[in-house]
Amino acid sequence: MMNSFWPSPMAAEMFPKVAQGMNKAQKIVFSNTLKEAEWENTSIISGNIIERITKLKQTQGSDMTILGSGSIVAQFSDAGLIDTYQIMIDPVALPSGHSLFNGIKATLNLKLIDSKVFNSGVVLLTYEKQ
Repeated sequence: MMNSFWPSPMAAEMFPKVAQGMNKAQKIVFSNTLKEAEWENTSIISGNIIERITKLKQTQGSDMTILGSGSIVAQFSDAGLIDTYQIMIDPVALPSGHSLFNGIKATLNLKLIDSKVFNSGVVLLTYEKQ
């Protein structure tokens, strides 16, 4: 979904700064079926993603962000690979969905380290592991 939206003219018109950032950012897609990525600056990781991300975290570079995958969050949380959790709460109630931490195997003890309220009513909460 991201690949079909962010490089589009509609994204550039509606959210120019975000679209520019998304298109310039280095991106990783976790897939055992995709062989090549169409979106610029995108690489594909397959196989043992825990092992691959553990090695990647040991290198110098920018922080990584997970967008849109609860199953990846659960796997990386269980492996101790996530240092900081940023949770954005939008003022929209949906009739169904998935738990944010669906699939984690162990309790996460988190400490709130920052919060921000936007004019839109969106709240950004930042937690770190205890």
